[in-house]
Amino acid sequence: MKAKILITSLENMRLFHGKLPTKRWAFCEIVRNVTIEPDPSGVYSAGCYGYIVVDSKKVYVVNHSGGDLFELYN
Repeated sequence: MKAKILITSLENMRLFHGKLPTKRWAFCEIVRNVTIEPDPSGVYSAGCYGYIVVDSKKVYVVNHSGGDLFELYN
Protein backbone atom coordinates (compact mmCIF):
# COMPACT_ATOMS: atom_id res chain seq x y z
CA MET A 1 0.00 0.00 0.00
CA LYS A 2 1.41 3.40 -0.96
CA ALA A 3 1.36 5.84 1.96
CA LYS A 4 2.93 9.08 3.13
CA ILE A 5 5.56 8.70 5.86
CA LEU A 6 6.32 11.62 8.16
CA ILE A 7 10.06 11.85 8.84
CA THR A 8 11.70 14.13 11.45
CA SER A 9 15.15 15.61 10.94
CA LEU A 10 16.69 13.20 13.49
CA GLU A 11 15.14 10.20 11.71
CA ASN A 12 16.37 11.63 8.41
CA MET A 13 19.93 11.72 9.73
CA ARG A 14 19.72 8.26 11.33
CA LEU A 15 18.04 6.36 8.49
CA PHE A 16 18.69 8.35 5.32
CA HIS A 17 22.01 10.03 6.27
CA GLY A 18 20.43 13.48 5.82
CA LYS A 19 19.62 12.97 2.13
CA LEU A 20 15.94 13.92 2.37
CA PRO A 21 15.01 17.60 2.04
CA THR A 22 13.36 18.83 5.22
CA LYS A 23 10.61 21.42 5.20
CA ARG A 24 9.38 23.78 7.84
CA TRP A 25 9.83 22.61 11.45
CA ALA A 26 12.40 20.05 10.25
CA PHE A 27 9.86 17.53 8.94
CA CYS A 28 9.50 15.95 5.53
CA GLU A 29 7.07 13.54 3.93
CA ILE A 30 8.01 10.67 1.68
CA VAL A 31 5.81 8.21 -0.18
CA ARG A 32 6.74 4.57 0.21
CA ASN A 33 5.15 1.14 0.02
CA VAL A 34 4.02 0.14 3.49
CA THR A 35 3.64 -3.58 4.19
CA ILE A 36 0.76 -3.90 6.64
CA GLU A 37 0.99 -6.59 9.30
CA PRO A 38 -0.71 -7.28 12.64
CA ASP A 39 0.61 -5.38 15.64
CA PRO A 40 2.39 -7.91 17.92
CA SER A 41 1.48 -5.92 21.04
CA GLY A 42 -2.18 -5.55 20.02
CA VAL A 43 -2.22 -1.78 20.59
CA TYR A 44 -2.93 -0.66 17.00
CA SER A 45 -5.95 -1.77 15.03
CA ALA A 46 -5.74 -3.63 11.73
CA GLY A 47 -4.18 -1.58 8.95
CA CYS A 48 -2.42 0.86 11.29
CA TYR A 49 0.87 -0.99 11.80
CA GLY A 50 3.44 -2.11 9.27
CA TYR A 51 6.91 -1.52 7.92
CA ILE A 52 8.91 0.06 5.12
CA VAL A 53 12.29 -1.11 3.87
CA VAL A 54 15.26 1.27 4.14
CA ASP A 55 18.71 0.00 3.11
CA SER A 56 17.49 -3.62 3.29
CA LYS A 57 16.24 -3.16 6.89
CA LYS A 58 12.68 -3.16 8.18
CA VAL A 59 11.62 0.15 9.73
CA TYR A 60 8.28 -0.08 11.52
CA VAL A 61 5.62 2.59 11.02
CA VAL A 62 2.26 3.32 12.63
CA ASN A 63 -0.82 5.27 11.62
CA HIS A 64 -2.41 7.28 14.42
CA SER A 65 -4.94 9.25 12.38
CA GLY A 66 -6.64 6.54 10.32
CA GLY A 67 -5.72 8.30 7.04
CA ASP A 68 -2.77 7.58 4.79
CA LEU A 69 -0.11 9.34 6.93
CA PHE A 70 2.23 7.06 8.86
CA GLU A 71 4.97 7.90 11.36
CA LEU A 72 8.03 5.91 12.31
CA TYR A 73 7.51 3.60 15.26
CA ASN A 74 10.22 4.13 17.84
